Amino acid sequence: LLTNLNNIYISMNNILLLKTKTVPSDPYHELLSKNEITHHFIPLLTHKHLPEECINKFKNNYQNIDYLIITSQRAVEALQQSILPTLDTDVTNYLLKLPIFTVGPATAAFLQKIGFTNIKGGSEAGNGSILADIIINDKEQTNYKDKNGLFLVGEIRKDVIPRKLKPLGFQLTELVVYTTTSMENIMQRYNSKLLEDANNIVVFFSPQGTEEIVAKINSNIKVLSIGPTTEEYLEGKKIKVDGVCEKPTAEALLKLLKESLI
Repeated sequence: LLTNLNNIYISMNNILLLKTKTVPSDPYHELLSKNEITHHFIPLLTHKHLPEECINKFKNNYQNIDYLIITSQRAVEALQQSILPTLDTDVTNYLLKLPIFTVGPATAAFLQKIGFTNIKGGSEAGNGSILADIIINDKEQTNYKDKNGLFLVGEIRKDVIPRKLKPLGFQLTELVVYTTTSMENIMQRYNSKLLEDANNIVVFFSPQGTEEIVAKINSNIKVLSIGPTTEEYLEGKKIKVDGVCEKPTAEALLKLLKESLI
């Protein structure tokens, strides 16, 4: 009976996810749908691949790359769609066998899907700071400080990993593979999904593209954050954060919803 009451209460909530729905499948959509939770995706950002410099790097100097770092699904998409298809088989095979450090289970699964076989971090690394520590402390297997690393990034990115690794002497090159801009009509699409007869809950996945929404958040809307970095941003904007996910995963969001909203 209690479980049924909980499910009824959760169903009264209207969840707005400030992210683009991942294709062909989105773990947040699948899990929330399975639990009969009403939710809507509000895309905020559009991405453009910038593959040329990375392609040239791989074609001309791939054997001098010892490991890769990639922390964004957008960067993985650029790699999959715009970079790897242009490379010779020998180059591709070399890259897919390299140690590749990543953040979160979703990005790790994406890398595995496109053929990488030596993925590190993943579910063990909830953010860039933890991933940097994994790279630093992996001396038992490989001392990456003596290796050449390539970090594939977006034009706008956090510099947590370079700030931790470079002062220790790590040879790390950052290479921009995509750029991000805010989409049009964000507020129109956001307002259209707010419901008067439901508890509106907005889930922030990143600070990027949220400026207009942040300016309109009021006390009638519950705010959840996918992680501590986004929480810090929201609190800096004087937004009360009602809950923070333990990890940037669909399972952690569902757990937070059940714990904080029942």
